[in-house]
Amino acid sequence: MNLYGRDQKLMVESLYPDRAVEYGEVLSALGRFMQEKILPLSPAFDTHADSIGRARSELLKNGLLQIAHPKEYGGLGLPFSVYNLAIEMLGAADASIALSVGIGNTVAEGIRMFGTESQKRRFLTRLISGEILGAFSLTEPSSGSDAKAAKTRARREGDEYVLNGSKMFITNAGEADLYFVFAIAEKGPACFLVEKEARGLSIGEDLAKMGMRGSRTSEVRFLDCRVPAANLVGEEGKGFDYVKAMLNGSRIVMGSICVGIAQIAYEKALVYSKQRTAFGRSISEFQLTREKIADMKTRVTAGRLMCQYASMLRDAGVDFSSEASQAKVFATEMSVGVCDDAIQIFGGYGYTTDDVHRHWRDARLLTIGEGTSEVLRMLIASRELARSL
Repeated sequence: MNLYGRDQKLMVESLYPDRAVEYGEVLSALGRFMQEKILPLSPAFDTHADSIGRARSELLKNGLLQIAHPKEYGGLGLPFSVYNLAIEMLGAADASIALSVGIGNTVAEGIRMFGTESQKRRFLTRLISGEILGAFSLTEPSSGSDAKAAKTRARREGDEYVLNGSKMFITNAGEADLYFVFAIAEKGPACFLVEKEARGLSIGEDLAKMGMRGSRTSEVRFLDCRVPAANLVGEEGKGFDYVKAMLNGSRIVMGSICVGIAQIAYEKALVYSKQRTAFGRSISEFQLTREKIADMKTRVTAGRLMCQYASMLRDAGVDFSSEASQAKVFATEMSVGVCDDAIQIFGGYGYTTDDVHRHWRDARLLTIGEGTSEVLRMLIASRELARSL
């Protein structure tokens, strides 16, 4: 497949007619790199035969995370929706790398929106250049969707905070250089930047997973972990607001990763349907196969448009929380369905060949991570009911 294909080109030309050539060159260059350096290795990443670290590092050095960040911090200053299309392509090339990079950018976004100038100069520039990797540390063993029930505590002692608690299911744990940690301080929820060398920080064993196997996930523990007071993000008491804002953007990204996963599963099924014969003809000639193909393509297109719409609202500076949640719910559930149809078209080979069913396994995680579909449906309903018609 051509990662920067017809659909992505048309999207750029439609959204940015005056800048289509410039933006297209950025995405085309990234697409070629992903196609040549990442896509061929993707099946091996699923079996842990290789580490995604080197491929991810090379990709970041090619400027993926620089796309939507300000030029003053080493970014390109392009719209978030352009970055979103790049993440979609990466989801098709390798979902594990896409997840790792997407979470790393969530940390960068948190610092960009709420960090001090010193934190931006010290951490943001290095995150988006690929010099360091970030990990967003919110979920705990006993609290996922209910972030307000977090038990990790931060106590101020002079020029330091002392953190105690643990985080679970943390993407990039063990590889990350910087952990963006949500904890409860004296004045309420707060966020901290914890560097990997911090005394009292430890990482658990890698968790075995059904999908996204190339991305490391584990527990992060804090035992009297000492963090400089200068690493407090924003103010005590506002941490929950910071996290909500970060998750809004991250949910669009998770949706776009799933659009990419669905796109590659669809394309593989499309090619196979032309090659596979049954009862003397290609299975693509059967009406029920054609119905699946039509529905798969329609759903992929709808997911892409929803993610891009939410991205455009974000770029416009208007409230996009409901639309971000809508995009994630639809795109993640769409991707699981499209991948399931791809398995069905492949038949027995779809169930026994990793190259097909791994896409379903990868997509399945994202109906849970960064906000479960159930919780996001409640959020969407709350936002819509509160809006004036």
